[in-house]
Amino acid sequence: IAKEMHVGHLRSTIIGDCLARLAEFQGHNVLRLNHVGDWGTQFGMLITHLKDQGFSPDKGLKDLAIGDLVDFYKEAKKRFD
Repeated sequence: IAKEMHVGHLRSTIIGDCLARLAEFQGHNVLRLNHVGDWGTQFGMLITHLKDQGFSPDKGLKDLAIGDLVDFYKEAKKRFD
């Protein structure tokens, strides 16, 4: 996960669900699909930053917690944005 989950991530899902319910109530046939987001860029920045810091599958990655990855992500975002 590139970022810790919080209620803000649910906003578009909740809005979409409300619109789908309204459309169904009006008699429309609704196909519900939920795309949470494109994480490719965020994971690419995070992986590149971790590699540049000397981490690899065999070195150090197993010792990282989610909170550590959040900190690394923030550093990578500053670096690549």
